[in-house]
Amino acid sequence: MFNSKIINMVEDTYLQGGNIMQFLSSVNQGGENSREAILLSYDYQAGTYVAAYKKNPAPLERYTKQISDEIGKLGEFTNILEAGVGEATTFNRITSNLNIAPKNSYGFDISWSRIKTGNDFLQECSFVDSNLFVADLFDIPLSDNSMDIVYTSHSIEPNGGNEKPILEELYRVTSKYLLLFEPDYEFASDDAKRRMESHGYIKNLYATAKELGYKVIKRELLPFSTNPLNPTSVIIIEKQSISKPKNIFRCPVSKTELINAGEIYFSEESHLMYPVIKNIPCLLKSYAVFGFKYVL
Repeated sequence: MFNSKIINMVEDTYLQGGNIMQFLSSVNQGGENSREAILLSYDYQAGTYVAAYKKNPAPLERYTKQISDEIGKLGEFTNILEAGVGEATTFNRITSNLNIAPKNSYGFDISWSRIKTGNDFLQECSFVDSNLFVADLFDIPLSDNSMDIVYTSHSIEPNGGNEKPILEELYRVTSKYLLLFEPDYEFASDDAKRRMESHGYIKNLYATAKELGYKVIKRELLPFSTNPLNPTSVIIIEKQSISKPKNIFRCPVSKTELINAGEIYFSEESHLMYPVIKNIPCLLKSYAVFGFKYVL
């Protein structure tokens, strides 16, 4: 879908202050935002979230305090994942409020530029040894039941129409709780609903979770949202897993164990390799390279 002409037009749209997602949706002529559109949109905007936080940290501090409070009520856990971590601004505040050791905190995003920005931001905040990596919400490169707590913060948002496959992946990865801090169409005003429709946002997270038979233990609107036209609700899903895997990472293609070999992540069973670029594991299916002769 995307060629050099489209990419140049994306850059022009961004520089002129236009909405990249809407531009790409018009090019795609489809009702849903494609993964490529989401990737290009967020990658070109990398740095804007960190800049906004540094300019005015108060709204995010207030917003993330709500998330930390919800997670804190769930009891003890050994590791946590933010799916769609972006530039790690939300991730930084939540993990800091919860006093989670960096080695037990994970986050991924489809955009390498956002992960790079997030890593730089975490270094500024003295949050070292963070486990951020590039991945896709539809093909999370983590083993079943590998994370005690999985949460999202407006990262499912642009994937209207794809609620079911995304929820299934997030539920697969968690072992205890899945918390969704996402826009809630049913709780939104008429103006907010029109905005969500125009951006191709999700509408049916709660209904989809119930349809899948998940145990929803809480659903309510948060007292504070950073954007009144994009109100955030919390949906908490409980899961009782039998056991946790020994290895956290798995190949998104073959679903076999991934080993961190420093320069790459490697599956001995499928012989697929994934690059590590500037200390960022790139674990998208499209990055896979077959390496039968690679030896650990």
